[in-house]
Amino acid sequence: MKKEKISILIPAFNEEDKILLTIKETIKVFDEIDYEYEIIIIDDGSVDDTYKIVSENLNIINRNIKIERYITNMGKGSAIKHGFQFLSGDYVLFLDADLDLHPFQIINFLKLMKKHKADLVMGSKRHKDSVVNYPNIRKFISNGYYFLIKILFGLPIKDTQTGFKLFKYEALKNSIYRIIVKRYAFDLELLVVLNKLGYKIIEGPIYLKPSRAYYNRIGLKAVFDTLVDTLAIFYRLKIRRFYD
Repeated sequence: MKKEKISILIPAFNEEDKILLTIKETIKVFDEIDYEYEIIIIDDGSVDDTYKIVSENLNIINRNIKIERYITNMGKGSAIKHGFQFLSGDYVLFLDADLDLHPFQIINFLKLMKKHKADLVMGSKRHKDSVVNYPNIRKFISNGYYFLIKILFGLPIKDTQTGFKLFKYEALKNSIYRIIVKRYAFDLELLVVLNKLGYKIIEGPIYLKPSRAYYNRIGLKAVFDTLVDTLAIFYRLKIRRFYD
């Protein structure tokens, strides 16, 4: 019987310091589980040596790795939509390039997906079994955003932004090309569309070990842009009925 296959999609922007370690750790995990796999890195317009480092090490690292890129930084949403066309797995894992969320967590997510017959298992910082350690200001922003999302969309989840997500391929295929947001609220729009289409979404616990860079990733402009994109999603969903 042919093994099921998992496609690991890693958007990367200026990750020259960590990208090789991320790839090696991912390979280590997936070599131990009973699935075929492929790793697709999308270089989202990096201006450092991310693309060069991966390209020069492809043959040394593993034959299941490929890297694609475009020149101008477009945001996580654009990177994932671009990367989707290169996937061939039965399942798709979104994995951040910085190892803040280690790929070993895929093992539990696969179990949860099978047990609950879910179409998406998404990592949640707010899950009762999650272990997270990040600054109070981030917790404050996260909590505020959660309550806003709950009021506007009524999604069956408590955290939309965590980057570790496991999809069934068909669910992602039927959703991803409806997505307009390219940057901060991409995750939210994807979840809104999946929920609108009737796919089953559940949350899984995560172990989050943030790097120093994690503390500084979000600024006032990012918060404002996320809010604008969030309200635009609400407009498309409730007023324009764009996702119907």
